[in-house]
Amino acid sequence: MNNKGYLLAEMCIALAVAAVAAVIMYNGLSGFACSWQNVQSDLLLYRAARYSQSFIEQELLLHAADVKITAGSNDKIVCKEVRGNRQTTFYRNSGALAREIKYNSSRGVNPLSLAEVTLEKLDAEQIADDKIKVTMLLKDNASGRSKKFTEVYVMANGSF
Repeated sequence: MNNKGYLLAEMCIALAVAAVAAVIMYNGLSGFACSWQNVQSDLLLYRAARYSQSFIEQELLLHAADVKITAGSNDKIVCKEVRGNRQTTFYRNSGALAREIKYNSSRGVNPLSLAEVTLEKLDAEQIADDKIKVTMLLKDNASGRSKKFTEVYVMANGSF
């Protein structure tokens, strides 16, 4: 039996199967890489949101006796302390969450956002006497992805 005629056809079929497998593998790996970048971006946004929200939560749970919200293009959350003459204000400043603390005659401002993330919008709304809903829209500077985070805070007047 003469097998010389099948060698070229077998080689072409093997190359075609290998090319199809390579294309499928490339598409799968590129899709995985894209979704991995999206997951990394989402994790950064969640971390940034939790970081910023923790300061507001701490202030409302432990320190605030009275809260006033100024609505408008840039909402401000103004918290007056249970004891002492301290006032803390949270607001959006140059794409970051800022906390301004006034104590007697001194004043200080701290940025509370991660550098890799931009705070695009801050909305605050008092939904009950002791509850405040805060919505933040954060954007990852590297990927351009943005997410909205909403949290309801309970004012405990330092009773915890």
